[in-house]
Amino acid sequence: MTIEGRPEIQHDWKKEFERQRKDRLQDAIDEYLQDHEVSPRRAYEEILSCVQDVMDYHRKNLDRTTALKCLLMGHREIDFMGDPELASKWQYEKLPERF
Repeated sequence: MTIEGRPEIQHDWKKEFERQRKDRLQDAIDEYLQDHEVSPRRAYEEILSCVQDVMDYHRKNLDRTTALKCLLMGHREIDFMGDPELASKWQYEKLPERF
């Protein structure tokens, strides 16, 4: 749809983002390779470190998310410490047979 007097502009934003992402990666690689004080081994190890950082971040959030889901699903221990009377009331042998 165009507004009268203005040309229709279509732009492939996905393709543009892909190009920009590759350009950013190229800039990072160039920065490592053009610094003569940085060895290829160091560049390699730092790239691996960055990948490991992403893995650790997602693992941490997965662990937290999993713990929350377990709590929401009712998989948690009963805290008797807050109410000692509750501990004496909650005994499996006192449950009716139908349970």
